[in-house]
Amino acid sequence: MALEHHVSASDIESIVCRLKDVIAVSVVADDSGDIAEIHVLTGSNRSPKQVVRDVESAVMARLGIAIDHRKVSVAQVADGALRHDHSRFKFSDVSISLNGGRADATVRILKDGSVCSGSASGTASPTSQMKLIANATLRAIEDAGLGGASIVLEDAAETVVGGSRVAVVLVNMLTDRGEDLLSGSAIIKQDVWKGVVNATLAAVNRRVSMLIGR
Repeated sequence: MALEHHVSASDIESIVCRLKDVIAVSVVADDSGDIAEIHVLTGSNRSPKQVVRDVESAVMARLGIAIDHRKVSVAQVADGALRHDHSRFKFSDVSISLNGGRADATVRILKDGSVCSGSASGTASPTSQMKLIANATLRAIEDAGLGGASIVLEDAAETVVGGSRVAVVLVNMLTDRGEDLLSGSAIIKQDVWKGVVNATLAAVNRRVSMLIGR
C-alpha cells in the first residue's frame, strides 16, 4: 500500500520509536511511496516476532496502514538499556556571555564519550537567550554529523505545568524525506539554560540516532 500524501516515513518512525524496548527505527519508502523496509533496533527483552506484531498493530491503529511483516527487520542488542543510553546525546555544559545588548551562547554535549560543541549569537533578552541556547544545542548536534539532514529551531519557551517550570522546544528536521516537526520538554529544576538544552535533546535524540554515521 502506498503511503498517503500526508503520511511520511517519518510519521511511521515517530510511532514505532515509541514502542516498548525500541531503541531506534528507520523506514525506507520506494520511489512510488510504498514501504520498502522498516528497520528496528531493540533491546533483548522482547522477541523479534513480538516487536514485528507491535509495529503492525501500532501503525494500523494510528495510521490505518497495513504493514507486511516481511518488510520489518529487527536487530537486537543484549545490553539494550546501556546501548540506548550511549547512543543518545547527553548534556555536558552550557554558558552565555553578555556584552551590552548582545549574547553569545555555547553548548557542549556528549555522545559515545566524545564532546560536540555548538554556539549561537543574538540579542540578550531572556526569551532570546532561550532560543540562542536551543540553536547552540542544534549546532552541537550537527557537529556530530547528520548524514545530510539539518535541524531548524521553530521556537523555545518556558511554561508552567502542575506548578513546575518546563522548557519546551519545537524543531523542524529536514531530510531527503521531507520536513518533520519534533517537540521536546524538560523540567527546569534550577538552571533554565540546562533545561533548554535537555528539552532540545529530548526533541531530537531518537530520530538523530538513526542519522549519525550514515
